[in-house]
Amino acid sequence: MATRVVRGACPHDCPDTCAMHTTVEDGRAVKVAGDPDHPITAGFLCGKVSNYLDRVYAEDRILHPLVREDGAFRRASWDEALDRIAAGLTRAREEFGGESILPYSYMGTQGLIQGNTMSARVMNALGASALERTICATAGYTGTAMTHGVSPEVDPEEWPHARHLLLWGWNPLSTAPHLWRKLLDARANGARLVVVDPFRSRTARVADEHLRPLPGTDAALAIGMMRAVVDAGLHDEEWCRAHAEGYEEMLGVLSRHPVEHWAGLCGVPAEDIARAGRDFASNRPSLLRLGVGAQRHMGAPAAYATIASLPALTGAWRDRGGGCSYIPLATAAAVSSYPLEREDLRPGPVRTINMSQLGTALTDPAMDPPVKALVCWNSNPAAIAPDQERVLEGLRRDDLFTVVLEQFMTDTAAHADVVLPSTTQLEHLDLVFSWGHHYLTWNEPAIEPLGEAKPNTEAFRLIAERLRLDDPCFRETDAELLDAALAGFDEGELRTRGWHKIDLGQGPVPHARGGFGTESGRVALHARYEPPAEVADAVLAERFPLAMITPKTHLFLNSTFANQRRQHSAQPVPSVVLHPEDAAARGVYDGNEVRVFNARGSFVCAARVSDDARVGVVVAPMGWWNSDYRDGLSGQATTSQRLTELGNAPTFNDNRVEVALT
Repeated sequence: MATRVVRGACPHDCPDTCAMHTTVEDGRAVKVAGDPDHPITAGFLCGKVSNYLDRVYAEDRILHPLVREDGAFRRASWDEALDRIAAGLTRAREEFGGESILPYSYMGTQGLIQGNTMSARVMNALGASALERTICATAGYTGTAMTHGVSPEVDPEEWPHARHLLLWGWNPLSTAPHLWRKLLDARANGARLVVVDPFRSRTARVADEHLRPLPGTDAALAIGMMRAVVDAGLHDEEWCRAHAEGYEEMLGVLSRHPVEHWAGLCGVPAEDIARAGRDFASNRPSLLRLGVGAQRHMGAPAAYATIASLPALTGAWRDRGGGCSYIPLATAAAVSSYPLEREDLRPGPVRTINMSQLGTALTDPAMDPPVKALVCWNSNPAAIAPDQERVLEGLRRDDLFTVVLEQFMTDTAAHADVVLPSTTQLEHLDLVFSWGHHYLTWNEPAIEPLGEAKPNTEAFRLIAERLRLDDPCFRETDAELLDAALAGFDEGELRTRGWHKIDLGQGPVPHARGGFGTESGRVALHARYEPPAEVADAVLAERFPLAMITPKTHLFLNSTFANQRRQHSAQPVPSVVLHPEDAAARGVYDGNEVRVFNARGSFVCAARVSDDARVGVVVAPMGWWNSDYRDGLSGQATTSQRLTELGNAPTFNDNRVEVALT
């Protein structure tokens, strides 16, 4: 029996970006495990990925091309599928222009090669509409970049040195278990853990203190904390004057209102806000770690710029393990696939469509040209895009030609005209960046592709060939793409060991003496509260009195893994969480079927009555496929397509609803 161990990388949209070892016997993968030598992975895989072989070898995996005929799918050859794709895209382009073709993809794989390289080249050569991919963290990192610029943040390997941990809008126990381990190391050394989240998440349950602001009011909470810091004389004037801009202006803003004013806006008691601010300033080293959960509302960029100013005001950057962490833009972008996308292939300027406004793009009669062809990979917009009823209405259009590259028959694939079978991470070559730590991870294919599945890159090469796109770039191999992405980068042991730390000279205390990635090199202080659009709308609250948020579940990653037997059996049905006071006011008991609705749409599922939700907030965890809901609609049926002014990011958690018994 021939046995070997192959080095790989978890490709999923998670900050942990684990290094994996796959054991292969006689050509079949028999085991996946975390790399024991990787400083973040530390030898284990999470509950989402530890049974990854169940995904690879699933009985319902799509392994052959499928085409729609008489309203149903039938198996087809690659030649037939490619002919249909070429005909459909060519027809749309010739009749309505290249912009009538819309690509749609995101982080179904974070792979720098399989994510969007050859696919981007094809779309650019066709003159397709550009997709603005801002559905996840853009509002947040737009805000933090306003404060820090693009510069190194606190390395997670330094977190154990912190003695005060402030986790804001983040539930790492469910969404980043390997980074959570670094926080546990800090707690073992005596660190205090404070969590800011409207919902009592798994992480909040084990925190020393839990602050529960109304959704979208995080900046008010942060300003209140900073006012308390100044009132107590705990701000670091020396550090701020040496390394910050806007210090006097910030003090002026803070002087306008007492802590009680900000408490009234965010719904957190003033004494709790003041204590939290003083504790952060005095229990050092103090680390602020932002998550994505607090940034899905209209004022999010200003909020993140403001929250990120708290460690600067207190001088937390002086200390090893202290400062701010969010998405390490500087290290994450050290190797980029953007140059490989070849925007120069476009025949001319093209329009941009935001991915969170897919419903409008597919249904608005004013779209000129109309979207006539949709090509989707690495995403499942029928389940995760806002204003779901409009998205589904668009996908059902008889005149929309839809191509989906997938591993399973997702909600989106079910609407396709052609489905192409995609490889899993064990079956292709790739390189994976991290948006949570400072390592780049290599992925070597462990097994041959199953059935007729092909990597995204190869599928788009074949589409390019069938469309007679003749630029030599369409014939570049995955290995050549990887070499181009890594050109000029010090790879170290990346290809042999499987991972390499990106060192930008940040060291253990990256900004003790300033050196931020702003134009001046100084941190830019902010203290701005921009209220949420719907949550703060008193008139709208009369019709829809509950604010709704849609956090991620413990075992699904967005909608990925929701169809796998083990994960689904542990989370078999969707539910919404209501505080007992809100439930009693509506005659709702635990387990009742309820309808959650607003002017945009509605969905039906079971109610869970618990003070895990704060008063006035309903919590609808997301990730189940639409078929798990009674009417085939999820919480996204109620969410808005409205975007933030800065960053053009979605506002999923800026959403007012009502709940009623069915």
